[in-house]
Formats: sequence, structure tokens, C-alpha cells
Amino acid sequence: MNIFVYLLFGHIVGDFFLQPKSMAVKKGASNWVAFNHVFIYTTAVLLFTNYFLPDRHPLEYIAWYLIVFIPHFLIDRFSLADKWLNFINGRSLEDFLENGHKDIPIESYGAFDNSHKISNYHILRGGFTTIVYVMVDNTSHLMCLWFGFKLLTHLFQ
Repeated sequence: MNIFVYLLFGHIVGDFFLQPKSMAVKKGASNWVAFNHVFIYTTAVLLFTNYFLPDRHPLEYIAWYLIVFIPHFLIDRFSLADKWLNFINGRSLEDFLENGHKDIPIESYGAFDNSHKISNYHILRGGFTTIVYVMVDNTSHLMCLWFGFKLLTHLFQ
């Protein structure tokens, strides 16, 4: 099987199956919660990728642990996906929390009659914001895993 499949499975197990809601909510505000989550996450990824690191030097295992741990901690603790969405003026969580309850005028969609508003827009905004955030966050994690593994195999050839 391809290494990416093992990375993906380790990521899914560590970031979704083994992360309770309380941890997901608090990891952006607490170093301790983020550390605990990333420790569990890194352990899951290492268990799935151990097949590709048989009989290696102990320093390689330590390097792989750090390659998985450090970027994941930074991405989750500082909510880098949300910062990226703010940077590109995208659909950030902060914007949703501030403006998600507001209706929007139809004219925003090109209609000429601005006397009507689209109600329940907050549902669409919240759903789309969530999808975009999850995609950016998971893509960031998986890219770090993929390129980190490539770096590791290059360093320890």
C-alpha cells in the first residue's frame, strides 16, 4: 500500500476518532490541551506508519515523531486554517461568529430589488465556512505529513 494511505489513516484516526469535542474546541486556547491532542495524534500516525520504518535508527524515529508533532501543534494551537481564511478574505470562523446571524440583501446576488433579504443565510454561511475550514486544516496537516515523510526518507538514506 502507498505511504499516503497510511498517513491518511493515521491522520483520520488521530484527528477525528481519538479527539473528543471538548479537546477540539479548547486546543486553540490552551497549550496543554493542544499538547495532549497532538501527542495522541502523533502516536496514531506513528502506529500507522511504523510499517515503513522497520529496523531504523532510533534517531529516525525521534525525527519522524518531531516532524509529525511540531507542525500539527502549530496548525492546531494557533488555528492556522482560520488565519489563512482571514488572510485571503475568505470565510473565516471569526467572520461567521460576528456576522453569521445576519441576513443579506438580494442585491448582493445581482437582483435589482433590494427590498428583499435572504433569510437563514447564516445556515449557508456556517456550513460553507465549516467545509472550507476543514478542507484547509486537513490539507495543511496532510501536506506536512507527506513532505515531512519525504524529508525524513531523504535525510536518512
